[in-house]
Amino acid sequence: MSPNRQSLRKYSQEELTSFLAYSGVFSVCSQDEIDYILSQLKTNKYKNETVIAHREDVGDQVRFVINGSLNIVATSLDGKEVRFPPIGPQRWVGWISCFDNQILSHDWVATAKSEVISVPGAVIRKLCENNPALYPKVMTEINRQFKLLMSWTEFVSLHSLTARVRMLVQILAQISATPMDDQPGWLQVDVTQEHLASFLNLSRQTANKLLVELEKEQIISIGYRKILINSEKLPNLAS
Repeated sequence: MSPNRQSLRKYSQEELTSFLAYSGVFSVCSQDEIDYILSQLKTNKYKNETVIAHREDVGDQVRFVINGSLNIVATSLDGKEVRFPPIGPQRWVGWISCFDNQILSHDWVATAKSEVISVPGAVIRKLCENNPALYPKVMTEINRQFKLLMSWTEFVSLHSLTARVRMLVQILAQISATPMDDQPGWLQVDVTQEHLASFLNLSRQTANKLLVELEKEQIISIGYRKILINSEKLPNLAS
């Protein structure tokens, strides 16, 4: 066993089936098809932050985050690292790789204590061949994720720093956050301030100054290795 991997508690078939239900893609699958997916998926738990797919690998996996998060990390030729907002718990990612055999241009990184389900792209392709109703479902997921990526790219490239950080909070609420049982109306994102700065492609000092301004508006609350987002205030970010 890799030193970065830990033993994963065995999830029941019912629990794994419930994880599949977090994607609308599988709503058109028969029970036999669900059983086939369950027989082919793998689960992993990572003790430390771990690169689970390297750039220049063929990215032929669809992944579901049980706990922790997955990060897309791009590295320039001079070694500068930029992270995209992370994919948090109870979310799927990687649909486009099912039909794209090109090598990755970035790394997929699992944060410490992450639990991740992986489904081979070949499984999705086989299901689509036998069940054409899956194709529009998968395309909808690809389109949704592509539009989100394009929105983020636009804000990073064209808008002010203030607009950029407000957009980041909106995206984190969509793809990274989990509801807080003890604080209704608040969402939690497990992330360091260093990584927040990387998402924004800013220095940590500049990013922190912008985040503090949102904290003054009671839109977020900054904690140790996390931020809390006030969901009731999210509509205000658009302005």
